[in-house]
Amino acid sequence: MWLIALALISTSCEKEAEPYYVLTIVAHVVDTEGNPIQGIYAYPEGGSFLGREGYSNYKGEIGAFAHLKPRREWIVIFEDVDGDYNGGIFESVRVDISDRVLLATAPDEWGYAGSCSVVLGDVVMSRIE
Repeated sequence: MWLIALALISTSCEKEAEPYYVLTIVAHVVDTEGNPIQGIYAYPEGGSFLGREGYSNYKGEIGAFAHLKPRREWIVIFEDVDGDYNGGIFESVRVDISDRVLLATAPDEWGYAGSCSVVLGDVVMSRIE
């Protein structure tokens, strides 16, 4: 009887790993005059980048990656999170990268379903007056 109970417990505890993708974003954040903007946070809609790498550096560069659940639409949001520290307050920008994300592999036993790098180039943000 104990053997049957243990078999039922072990099979009910086994759970299939939820699929995820590794998405890498590379961007250069600038104002409307082409000047780099520091302190802009970029994040995928429905997720976040890992660590501080989702923030633009003093050159306006962002190179970040995230583990994300599968979706049909892939949006990256660029948001000014440091107020006037970077020389102004900038309006948030949403960039649809759905047509650039190419993931077609089936998940492995740990849920990993593939990775993709998206290079956006300049992301232009307008200063809010």
